[in-house]
Amino acid sequence: MNTKFALSMALGLAGASTLMAGTVDIYITGSTAFRANVFTACTNLYSGGPSAIYFADAAHGGSSSGASAGSWVMTGNPIAQVTNLQGNTMVIHGLFTGSIQGLQSVENHQPLIWAQPHGTVGGAADQYVTNSPTIAFSDSASAACPYVANAPFNEESVAVQPFVVAKSTATGGAVTNITNVSWEQLNYGIPNGRIPLSGWTGNVNDTNTFVYLLQRTKDSGTRRTETAGEGFQFNDPVTVYIYDYTNNFFYTPTVLNATANGASPNGVVGPVGNNGANLNWGYGYVGGGDIKNTLNNNSISNQSIAVLSISDSKGVGAGNWSNVVSFGGLWPTAAGVNIHNNSGTNDYSPIILGYYPIWGYEVLIYDTVQYVDQDITSGQLGTQTTPGSFMGVFNAQTLINGGSPLIGSIEREINITKPNGATAIPLVDMQNSRQAVGGVISPPFN
Repeated sequence: MNTKFALSMALGLAGASTLMAGTVDIYITGSTAFRANVFTACTNLYSGGPSAIYFADAAHGGSSSGASAGSWVMTGNPIAQVTNLQGNTMVIHGLFTGSIQGLQSVENHQPLIWAQPHGTVGGAADQYVTNSPTIAFSDSASAACPYVANAPFNEESVAVQPFVVAKSTATGGAVTNITNVSWEQLNYGIPNGRIPLSGWTGNVNDTNTFVYLLQRTKDSGTRRTETAGEGFQFNDPVTVYIYDYTNNFFYTPTVLNATANGASPNGVVGPVGNNGANLNWGYGYVGGGDIKNTLNNNSISNQSIAVLSISDSKGVGAGNWSNVVSFGGLWPTAAGVNIHNNSGTNDYSPIILGYYPIWGYEVLIYDTVQYVDQDITSGQLGTQTTPGSFMGVFNAQTLINGGSPLIGSIEREINITKPNGATAIPLVDMQNSRQAVGGVISPPFN
């Protein structure tokens, strides 16, 4: 074991950030819906790709590998474009807990538990470090929740995040005939947790047959985008139902315990990680992936719908986006109903031109003043308008800086994925904007 590694391990066990010369750590948290885009963009910040990537275990917010993993760490040499970090080993830690929780964590400098670069490459990390986050991503702007990013915190828009309504894969029952959800149905379903089938059929005999609206925990930016779009405030009541996998029924939870899948009476579905931090946000599903898994339970009892990111909804059903339904008669892409099983480009013109309404700005926030446990300096971190800094590359925007999408930027990675169905929209493509989460769609972003 070399000296640098021994020092890293000692500091990790002591619960401090890695403070060795020649190593710069960046800790990224927040949005689960945007996690795949963040992962891919981060891999392209390394010259020749990361030299190693490690994934955390389920107890530390992990449980999978690849772009959809909830917790990971990668290490290597930064690309030449990140001039402010040249000569250093760059270590990027990712831990995706939820948008609103991410905003809170950055603004409160809240210690979180991150994977460290140690163990079998590509396997489960077996060493962890406690540190506050450097950057948080959120599917909704900070002004839509109690954690407004005032100075010294900086908030930057990153991209547009499309959302859709998806239905369960139940082999029979009401959802097999649902092809559209209206604004009014969603508005009724949020505070009540379910919608009478009569809302679709108009048949009074269907009043006591329900379609359940699955919800994330309160720290979800997806949930906040959904509720804001329906006119609700952050603290307005939301009724949560959970689907019990074993007994095949929906229940209102009464115990704030976690469960891998729904199991009455437990109320939090998914990995809670970080000493149970996700238990602090009430009942619901922790991540979009947890809702996706429930929608994929094809029991006839599973009569449910949910608002999901375009990324998570891709995996519901037998093919890409095969269980997405229209909202208010509108589709998120120009393909319309042919988004089902689509394997090519997602033409988001209904969003870009201002027709389809379920979308929000993906934002990120960070402290502009170096906090005590951060070893990346304010100059190295920079802002999106600081050439050569981490943020000056990672969130470079042609809308702001001009030119072409910068190598290593999230914007460039979204453009690269367009032929295979991009799951976000570059800001420069938008021909309309919103001044508030879920607000009125108006003239171009500025």
